[in-house]
Amino acid sequence: MRVLGALREADLLARARGVLIRRATDPWESHLDGIMNTMVPEPRIPSHQGPDAQSVLPDLDIVTIAAKGAHTQTHNHYWTLQLTRPSEGEEVVAALRAAPRIAFIRMSDGLVALNSTIELMRDLGRPRGDMWEVAVWEDLVTVDGDEAYLTYQVFNEAIVVPETIDAIRALTELAPTAAESMAITDSTMGILHEFLPGTESAPEHES
Repeated sequence: MRVLGALREADLLARARGVLIRRATDPWESHLDGIMNTMVPEPRIPSHQGPDAQSVLPDLDIVTIAAKGAHTQTHNHYWTLQLTRPSEGEEVVAALRAAPRIAFIRMSDGLVALNSTIELMRDLGRPRGDMWEVAVWEDLVTVDGDEAYLTYQVFNEAIVVPETIDAIRALTELAPTAAESMAITDSTMGILHEFLPGTESAPEHES
């Protein structure tokens, strides 16, 4: 919802087709019903994630396909997006950067797999290694005319925490607007748009 909602807000999204590689089970239950050396397709198309999204945005043109992978750390999403018009990668990235609770990661920084991002969260001192943001691989965002392709990582145990806090604040009327509530939550929790500082090539020294 964060990613597709951000592109809709920018009037870029016409329809979305996604494949989700889900973790097989919760880590604390992997001794009970985990899978090994296989991948298990969801028994129906669309998988439940698409209809779930339409319960929030009824007119969202979305189809999802999902499978369980033999791992317990986070979900991985792959999207083919039909845009409303021809665009460029920079415009898609800018739309995502303008949205809250989306952070960018890069293969070029060594964040090349789900486990490497989780290790970064631990290095950042996040409680339980939580990642509250959707982590979008910035250097994999690809746009070809009016089609866009991207992949991102979702830590499903932690991803719901900010919105849950906002829901509690809404029920208790502690913030006048959703935007103000989200700003308070994000500031308090330390939610980021970038996990690592940008790097530039060192200038060449004159001889």
